[in-house]
Amino acid sequence: MENYIKILAVAIVLVFAGCKDWLDVTPAGQATESDLFSTGDGYRSVLNGLYKSMGKPELYGRNWSYGMLDCMAQLYNLESGSFNDEMCKAAAKYEYTNTQVSSSIESAWGIAYNIIANANDLLQNIENASNDIFAEGEMERKMITGEAYACRALIHFELLRLFAPAPVNDDGRAYIPYIESYPVLSATKLGVKPVLEKVIADLEKARGLVAVYDTTINGQGINLSGTGRFNNDFTYNYQTISGQQIEDFDAALIDDFFKGRGYRMSYNAVTSLLARVCQYAGREQEAFNYADEVVKAHVVFRDGSKNLMYKDDYSGLTQGWGNNEADFNNRKDYKTMSNLIFAAYNSLSYQGTGSWLSADWKGGVSPNWFQISESYFLHGGVDEKSLDHRWNHMIFLGSGAYPVSAKYFIPTNLDTRDKTVNLFPVIRLTEMKYIMAEYYARNGNVGDAYRILNEIRENRGIYGSSLGGSTWNEFEQELLHDARREWISEGQLFFLYKRLNAAIVNDKGTLRPMTLQESMFPVPADIK
Repeated sequence: MENYIKILAVAIVLVFAGCKDWLDVTPAGQATESDLFSTGDGYRSVLNGLYKSMGKPELYGRNWSYGMLDCMAQLYNLESGSFNDEMCKAAAKYEYTNTQVSSSIESAWGIAYNIIANANDLLQNIENASNDIFAEGEMERKMITGEAYACRALIHFELLRLFAPAPVNDDGRAYIPYIESYPVLSATKLGVKPVLEKVIADLEKARGLVAVYDTTINGQGINLSGTGRFNNDFTYNYQTISGQQIEDFDAALIDDFFKGRGYRMSYNAVTSLLARVCQYAGREQEAFNYADEVVKAHVVFRDGSKNLMYKDDYSGLTQGWGNNEADFNNRKDYKTMSNLIFAAYNSLSYQGTGSWLSADWKGGVSPNWFQISESYFLHGGVDEKSLDHRWNHMIFLGSGAYPVSAKYFIPTNLDTRDKTVNLFPVIRLTEMKYIMAEYYARNGNVGDAYRILNEIRENRGIYGSSLGGSTWNEFEQELLHDARREWISEGQLFFLYKRLNAAIVNDKGTLRPMTLQESMFPVPADIK
C-alpha cells in the first residue's frame, strides 16, 4: 500500500473489582510501554483493552450487531415516517458514500486496526517475557498469548467479510492488509484466500495455547453454563449430581481474570470461530469437525454423567407469555446465554442511547425503533408467532404495538439490566448446528440436514411441522428462513446472504439480490 495505516497502541491499566469489572479499563497517566509490559497485570490490561474496544458502538456494540449490518440485511422496516436514523436508512440502501455511512465505516476501520495493533504489540512483548511475572506462570502466559492471536484473527476476518467479496465472488484482487507486527506504517494488501489462510493459521495457534487453561477443571467449570460464562454465577458448584460435586472446581478460589470466559476467546470460542472461518473459506470438512466438537463440548462428572456446555435453555425467557413491558420486566435472560459461546461487552450500552434500546418510550412509535416484520414468522402460509419463542419471548411490542427485538430490552431491575443489556452476541451454538446441517445438505445427506433444522425449531417451541426436502436449493431457503429469526439484531444475517450469494428478503417478503459493490464496504480513501 502506498499510503499509511494509522494505528496506535494505547497504554491502559485495569481496575479489578466486581462481577465484570475485569473488562473495565481506566487510563493511568502516561505509562510507558516498558512499564506496561514489565508485569503480568500490564499484559492483562492490554488484553482486556482489546475486548473493551470490540464492544464500542462502531463495532459489536451497535453497528456490527443490531445496527448497520442488520439494516443492510433488510431485517427492519425503516420506511416508517417516524424512523429518523438517516445513517441506518442510507446503509439499508447500500449508500456507502453517504457522509454518515462513510464516517461510520472509517471509524470502524480505524478502531479495528487499533485493536490489531495492540494485539501485535502484546504478542511481540510477551514472546520474550518471563513466566515469573505472571500470577499463574506459564499457563497464564500461554492463555494471554493465545487470546491475543485469536483477537487478531477475529478482527482481520471481520474486516475481510466487510471490505472484500465473499469467496464465491472472489476476483483475485487484493483488498485488506494482514498486520502481524508493531509498529507498522505501511502494509501490502492481500487477496481473500491469503487473508483466510492467515486467519486460520492464527486461530489454530491460538487454540493450542488457550487449551492449556480451558481444558483444566477450573477452565471447564468457568465455562459450564451461560450464567457462569457471562455473569460469574457458579451456583452449580454447590449442587450435587448423584451425590457428587463438580470435581474439585471452586469458583471462590479463582482469580477474577480467569472468569467471564464468555467474553473472551476461550478454547470453544476459538474452535467455533475456526468453524465459521473454514466454512467461509470452503473448507467444509474442517468446518464440520470444528462445529461438531463445540456442539458436543461437555463436562464429565465423577459419577460419569455429562453436562453440555452449550444448549437451548429458554427458561430465563419463558416466565409468562406476552410481548408487553410488564411481561418482559419479569424475565431474566434476553439473550439466551446458554446458547451463547462468545459475546462482546459494553458497560455503557444503555446509557445515552436515546430510544434505540429503550423499552419505556411513550406516545406511539419511537423514532429510533428497529421494527421487525411479522412476515419473518410466516412459514408455508402458517403464522408461527404463537409457537416460536423467538417471537413470543424475544420480540417486544413497543407502546403495545410496534415489534422490536427484546434482546436489548431495558428492564427496571438494575441487576438484570447489568447482566443482559451490556452483552452483544457474536457466536452462538445455533451457528455451529447450521454449519453441520449445511455440510450434510451439500454432501447429499438431506435427512440429517433437516433433522438438525427440525431440532432447532422444536427447541424454540415449534412442534408438529417437520421440514423436509430433497434438493440443496430447498434446504438453503429453509436455512435462510430460520436464520432470519435466530439472528435478529445480531449482525450475522448479512454475512450469511453474502457467503451464499443469496437473494435478500426484505420486510415485505420481496427477493432482492445484492450486487458485488453492495456486498462490501469501500476501503477508506486515505489508505487505498
